[in-house]
Amino acid sequence: MSRNGYGILYVIAGPSGAGKTTLAHHLVETGGNISFSVSATTRKPRTGETHGTDYLFMTRDEFLELEKTGWFLETALVHGHLYGTPAGLVRDRLSTGESIVLDIDVQGAMQVRKAFPGAVLVFILPPSPEVLRRRLVDRGTDSGGEIEARMREAASETRWAGIFDYFVLNDSIEDAKARLDSIVGSLAVSLDRIPFPEGMRELDPETYAGRDYWKGKKVVVTAGPTREMIDDVRFISNRSSGIMGYSLAMAFRDAGSRVTLVSGPCGALLPPAAVKLVRVDSAGDLEAALAGAMTGTDLLAMVAAVSDYRPGSRHGGKLDRSGGGFDLRLEPTDDILRNISGTGSGSRFLAFALEYGPGADERALAKMSGKGADAVFLNLGGIEGSGMESPFNSGVLIFPDGSRAEVPPGSKRFVAEAIVAALGRRFRRDDGADG
Repeated sequence: MSRNGYGILYVIAGPSGAGKTTLAHHLVETGGNISFSVSATTRKPRTGETHGTDYLFMTRDEFLELEKTGWFLETALVHGHLYGTPAGLVRDRLSTGESIVLDIDVQGAMQVRKAFPGAVLVFILPPSPEVLRRRLVDRGTDSGGEIEARMREAASETRWAGIFDYFVLNDSIEDAKARLDSIVGSLAVSLDRIPFPEGMRELDPETYAGRDYWKGKKVVVTAGPTREMIDDVRFISNRSSGIMGYSLAMAFRDAGSRVTLVSGPCGALLPPAAVKLVRVDSAGDLEAALAGAMTGTDLLAMVAAVSDYRPGSRHGGKLDRSGGGFDLRLEPTDDILRNISGTGSGSRFLAFALEYGPGADERALAKMSGKGADAVFLNLGGIEGSGMESPFNSGVLIFPDGSRAEVPPGSKRFVAEAIVAALGRRFRRDDGADG
């Protein structure tokens, strides 16, 4: 296992001659449980190369067919041959705690960013154009015209550096290695990327008791808002940040569950490691995704703040505002949780209720009953600095018999841990009673 429990996909990219290959080898040689990915290629094996160890060798037709299915994280055409990084093989190795490093060009890094948003992208650059030119000349592999082309390409590649997470200036190789080591070290203790520290649980064992119930179970969590489009630019949505749903997905994962996270638009959040992520946009997309994810599921945690209404019709393009205002007819969206709970899937269901003012408990209980849920987490609205658009939360978990588990204020990561533990305690008791 890696130091942080989950593998990290490192992408080392930059202009030709920046030194990215040397730095990538440094990571593999000194970074602990980090290795190179095995790429696929359409070129013929060279003497001593082995299929599955050095490369996955395949025909051009085989490669192109797999590319159509999304089999690759990124692909590139180099000297007439196709190369690609197999997405499934990378994810399998990351799930075991092994980290992977890719030494690719900037265009490939952009493909990885889209296909695997949780990857760590590091942009490598020499200290000046003069140094870069000298390195290219000293390599002795390119003609003068090729070197000029590489210099122009380097200028073009820097336009995309803003999508990268880190920048390493390779003014001297030893300094650059030290900078890269500091990145790896910081990620090893980043709370966004590691399990909730066990030492924190040990300080409050009663709150976290019950987590072991979820080991080996399949859990689906929804998160974030939905967007209901008015035209191709404007939409109806809500203030949900998605933090609570993402935190709950991590808490179930850390408890040993197999987790699928079905997420509305939450572009600013880092996808949790070792969690299957399914992205959706509208309420209809969310319901369709859940229909495909519920088989064999032990619990659906319906955290997503689904839009209650959508426009009766969608306009193509962008509505012209020069003609003044327009009337917008809204129609209700489906109650997704009620629809799914009524199918007799055998799953348990956790609902979330955001309530304002007196009678919040009664309304939350009514929602739980109406949606066919086994528990509801009640958030009280109007608490300054808590709830929507905040990293903090608190609330109470309520069960059909009226029993309650209070969750004190804290980070949403803590609140998620407390919810998972309280559900485990209750469902273990219910399972015992049923037996």
